[in-house]
This record gives sequence, structure tokens and C-alpha cells, in this order.
Amino acid sequence: MIPTTRLTALAFATAVPLLGIAEQVLAHGYVTNPTSRNYACKLGDNTNCGSIIWEPQSLEAPKGFPQAGPADGRIASAGLAQFSALDAQSATRWLKQSMRPGQNNFSWTFTANHSTSNWRYFMTKPGWNVNAPLSRQSFDLQPFCSVSGNNQQPPKQVNHNCNVPDRSGYHVILAVWDIGDTTNAFYNVIDVNMAGSGGGDGGGDNGGGDGGEPGLSWLDVGDINPLMSLSAGDLVRARVFEGQGENTGLEVRLPINSMAEGEQFTWPAALAEKINAESDVIRAGRLQDDGSFETANGKNEIYAPADSSIRRVEITIDKADDGGNGGDGGDGGNGGGDNGGSGDYDHVYPEGISGYKAGTKVLGSDGGIYTCKPFPYSGWCTIKAHQYTPGTGSHWQDAWFK
Repeated sequence: MIPTTRLTALAFATAVPLLGIAEQVLAHGYVTNPTSRNYACKLGDNTNCGSIIWEPQSLEAPKGFPQAGPADGRIASAGLAQFSALDAQSATRWLKQSMRPGQNNFSWTFTANHSTSNWRYFMTKPGWNVNAPLSRQSFDLQPFCSVSGNNQQPPKQVNHNCNVPDRSGYHVILAVWDIGDTTNAFYNVIDVNMAGSGGGDGGGDNGGGDGGEPGLSWLDVGDINPLMSLSAGDLVRARVFEGQGENTGLEVRLPINSMAEGEQFTWPAALAEKINAESDVIRAGRLQDDGSFETANGKNEIYAPADSSIRRVEITIDKADDGGNGGDGGDGGNGGGDNGGSGDYDHVYPEGISGYKAGTKVLGSDGGIYTCKPFPYSGWCTIKAHQYTPGTGSHWQDAWFK
């Protein structure tokens, strides 16, 4: 028989690491615009990335850069061994986002929006060694942009308008989110191809762009991200915000009429094409050297003329009312029973979560049936964190279909 005092000690020893795990999953965030290296891995634009494809929001390390923070050579991975694939560095290893010097928009998405000290942005020096691991020597250690968080909790998405230094060719931007109520920060690197280099390494899908005007200076004001598949009856809106607020007269709408139109990597391209066809002010796609735009199946950037009053464009998805019938191609329901044994689902979430894979069906706490998405999103199904709880988590659509 184990003495009571030993049982207490064992319980405490077990609880401590569990608390550590819980604390790890509470604070998360990543840069979605311009596409950070880690987020591009999730989207599939960067390949051979390792496990970061499931957790682009988890690049957390001690704060205090440049005096503290991740070690030289491990800055892109935030010093985390499981994400070390991000530390590979060469002139051709990573997808590059086209960017022009001057005012540019930077967007963070938070899966857990902690009290914030500040956000800071650093850029590599002219003449930096593109084929050497990222180090403090690579960067100008004076941030080109700093935004105070006032030790308050930010919304789930924030946008910063920053004046990017005049550079040419391939450069890396380091975005740092300093948490206000912990000793940690989040580190994201962004690979950019600055205008005027003639390099064109950013690439793009074939398919002539629309509406480009050579010589016009464009400002990146938003993104169309392929975060999930949509259903017939859903509506996607590109909402335009000027200095005085939202201008509803400039909104572009894309109704989803079928499952095919709502496919995860199809509707973003359709929205980009609709913006280019209908809008007199904004353009979408990938900005080319000749000033044209090429739309792509997947992520598309949104631009406004640099001298316009437009500050940002937000994408809003209005989900169709499923009338309580299961919607989104559900499995027809199981009569509301607790388990039923009817074969409509494999597990009651989160039972057996470590064994979930693409196609696994679970019964959610709301009574809905959810199917684990295909690879690479299937890895998120096995993460027992409230953000990915089917139907109720803030980012459940990253992992599940209803």
C-alpha cells in the first residue's frame, strides 16, 4: 500500500508537467500577411517543413530580442527542436512574398490573444549572407516598426501599417510579438523579395493577371486565405476599410452556390478574380514585376493604390443557416443518442484522440458529427486544445469538416 504522503507527492509530480503543457497551448499567434515562413508551410506553399504545418502559431521562446530570445542559427524555429526545419537558409529554400519599400500592412492572427507588451519588426541588412543561418549579425537590430500593445489583450486579428526600409532583392523580416503577462515572445520570419531586384523568385501560378497598371505603386492591405472549405449558401465578403472606417460601397461579395465552388483552394481564387473584375480600386492575386496580378488556387494577396485612403481589406465568411439539420454535408444525424452504436461516428470527442487520422468521425459536444480533414490538416485533429474542439473551438475548421 502506498502511503498517503507519497500519493500526494505523485499527484503533484504528475500535475506539474500537465500544467506546463496547458500553459504552452494558451498563447499562440502567427503572421498571416505577408505570409510568414511558418504559415506558408501550413498552406503548402513551403514544403518539407516538418511538424510546423500543424502548429504555425507555436513559435514561442523567451522574450528580450536581440539581447535574449532564440540563439543565432535558430531564430526561425524560435529555438524549438521540433520546428528546426525552419532554420534551413539559402537563396532558394523558401517562397518569397513580393514587397515594395514604404507603407505595408502586417497582420497577426491569434489562437489565444494574450496581454501584449508590443510588436516589433526587424529586417536583414543590405548585403546580408542569404546562404548562412539567420543570426543577429544578419539583421539591423533597430526595429523599423514598433507597435505598443499597452499590456492589453488584443483582438483575435490585428493589423499594423509599417514603413518598410528601402531594400532590393531577397530579405527576411523578423516579426516579434512580446507577451505582456509572461516571460515569452513569439518569433515569425517572413521571406520577401523587395521591388527593384529583378529577381522574381517569388514565383506565381500561370494565368494572366487583371487590372495591372505599370508604374502604379501598390500597398498590400489584406489576404484571402484558404483556411477552410465552404458550403452552398455561404457568402464571402471582401470588406474595405478606409481611414474613417468601413466603406460598404466598395465591398465585393462572392456567393457560394455549390460544394465545388466552396472547395478550400477554389473559392479564394474565385474571390480574387471577382475583385479584379468588379472593383475600381482594389486588386487581388500575386503582384508581378510588370504591374499585373496573377490569381492562384489558394492564398491571394489584396492590394490598394498606395496613394488611396484604403487601409485594409478584411475577409468575412457568412455561414448559411443549416436550420439545425446538420448542414455542410453531414451524415444525417444519429437520433440524438449518446453513443448509439449506429456507426455514424468512430469516437465521442476526445476519446482516443491520439489515434485520430484523416477521415476519423467524432461526435462533438454540440451533437454534430465532425470528420478529420486530410493531411496536412489531420495532424491538428490529435491536438487536445480548446482551439481545435470540433464545433466550438476558435479554430476548429482548421482540423474538421462538419
